[in-house]
Amino acid sequence: MSSTHAQTRARLIFDACELLYDFGHDHPFQARRLAALIDLLESSGLWRSGDERQSLPFRPASMEELSLIHHPEYISAVQQLSMPEENLGDPQQEQAKRAQLAREYGFAEGDTPAIAGMHEVAARIAGGTLVALSTVMGLEEGETGAPEERPLHIFHPAGGLHHAWAERASGFCIYNDIAVAIAHVLRSSEAKVLYIDFDAHHGDGVQRAFYDEPRVMTISLHETGRYLFPGTGDVLELGNGLGRGYSVNLPLAPFTEDDSYIEVMNALLPPLVLSFAPDVIISQHGCDTHAWDPLTHLELTTRSIQAQVRCAHRLAHTYCHGRWVALGGGGYDQFRVVPRVWSMLWAEMSEQALPEQLPEQWIERWRPAWEAVKEQEVLEQELAGKTFFFADFPTTFEDQAEHFPPQPRRWSISLENRRTAAMLRQILVPSPIRKVFSAAQRQSPLTDLYDLLHPGGAHAEQSEVFETPKESILLRNFCPPSLVERLTVDSGLHAFARLPEREHQLLVDIARSPDCALTLAHTSAGAIVGEVTLTFGDDWWVGLEDIYEVTIEVSSNWRELGIARKLLAFALELETLEDMILFAMGLSWHWDLEGMGITPRHYREMIRQLFASQGFSEYETTEPDINLEPANILLVRIGKRVDQYVANRFLRRISSSPHLTGL
Repeated sequence: MSSTHAQTRARLIFDACELLYDFGHDHPFQARRLAALIDLLESSGLWRSGDERQSLPFRPASMEELSLIHHPEYISAVQQLSMPEENLGDPQQEQAKRAQLAREYGFAEGDTPAIAGMHEVAARIAGGTLVALSTVMGLEEGETGAPEERPLHIFHPAGGLHHAWAERASGFCIYNDIAVAIAHVLRSSEAKVLYIDFDAHHGDGVQRAFYDEPRVMTISLHETGRYLFPGTGDVLELGNGLGRGYSVNLPLAPFTEDDSYIEVMNALLPPLVLSFAPDVIISQHGCDTHAWDPLTHLELTTRSIQAQVRCAHRLAHTYCHGRWVALGGGGYDQFRVVPRVWSMLWAEMSEQALPEQLPEQWIERWRPAWEAVKEQEVLEQELAGKTFFFADFPTTFEDQAEHFPPQPRRWSISLENRRTAAMLRQILVPSPIRKVFSAAQRQSPLTDLYDLLHPGGAHAEQSEVFETPKESILLRNFCPPSLVERLTVDSGLHAFARLPEREHQLLVDIARSPDCALTLAHTSAGAIVGEVTLTFGDDWWVGLEDIYEVTIEVSSNWRELGIARKLLAFALELETLEDMILFAMGLSWHWDLEGMGITPRHYREMIRQLFASQGFSEYETTEPDINLEPANILLVRIGKRVDQYVANRFLRRISSSPHLTGL
């Protein structure tokens, strides 16, 4: 896509009335940050409010739309508290009534005070996000037009009010514009929505709204709730019922810096997006993750924040045909951080070159506003435990590295974050996808798994014909990438990557990895109907050698023909496997449980019998994915020539998971 065309397919939603969402000069959430952003965008030539090619008109969310998420009684309370006090009847009686409503619906706790007109402005913000998401999805509530001309990327900086609950205000948020927009899309289409929350505070309101909904995956990267509002967002908050596994939380240690943040973000997001296969991405880019933010304890700079924006952009084009809505959210260094960071976000969305220097006239207008609150910011930084404070106004869009000295405990903080990400990958990401998106490649004891399994160059039979009632199937092990590229994938093969075309690319990537052995079953016409992957144990099993994971998948169009048992036996017939420990695990890592029409426990027994035919036994374990799901299973085959010491170390590991401690 050319840069000019990209700009015409990117829109920014803003209306001056959104500046009324302001809790006052003594409150952290002020509209001046939004005013400074719009001024910076226009001063730097990145956006022009009068240009219809870059803007998008919108409207308030209707009562019906707000009611998709919020209880009618709560909406009524917001409306009543929105009325100016001078318009009330008996002052004493009305004040008592308002005080009761404020206590009941979350406006009396200080964080989110009731302000005049808040219903109207909060409904308008919710309408902006709803129109943005409807537009990129081509729904009638959005901007109409030919699909090839419809906006693909929309930025709504006033949106992102992710803390509001169905029945109460919370964390500066009155109506949850994100949840309202997603609920509208779910009602109006069959789309799957991925929500990524980059705010320093856990996106609890959005998670609550869709905690049992398998069509919505919520991913929140935030400072751990052990020290920060709202106190939620633990790794083990995974969802309920059908929604289990679709709520993902990556709590970060306080004082996390750029390198650690980028590492765990890249380890988690791409494999989750591939396996979920969303139709659209909506992301919240609260910039209270920045080292200068007065309310949080993370130590990020614009380097990692730019990385998060580029990651979201890349994922949208790779997996969602470019459909992406980005929102603002938190950010309380309102003059030095918010305008610069959200300008970077808009430049990325619209594929415009970001200027190096901030406009001098913009600095002249906004530096005095910062100097007026500078002493207060210094005090807030000290209270947050931040030992260094850069007490000047930036002149460049990007941060300067010398303004951010290394943090103490950098190594231990990075290790803690790495372990948290590894646990999430183990619980939520199928083994083949973990291997393709390996954060830190752990290679086999030899350079190539093929060489390890064929010592001295001995070659096992590489192909075999298997007769089925439908037609003859060709089995082949150690498939080279060139072969996999020439084959196609049967329409029913989609357990790991959700879509056949992505499953095909996944198999190509597996074939390219020296740490994987890929066995395929395909028709004479070249359609892959089954596969077995043998992979070296990843980071979860660090410290253990000769540990290999087995996964198997058979197309839903080719089941009950004996292919699974024959394919698994064919893949595991090498004599050298007797020197190794093989394991298989995961409730749905083998094929699409949802499409089989059987209960999880029936599926579990089917998998147990399948692997038992090849000498695997069931083991009890504290491994997290299995420990947290009673219907899950761990199956292990300890080779006949495995040293007893090695076997005992493995058995001790599976019964005392090192990363569950303290959770």
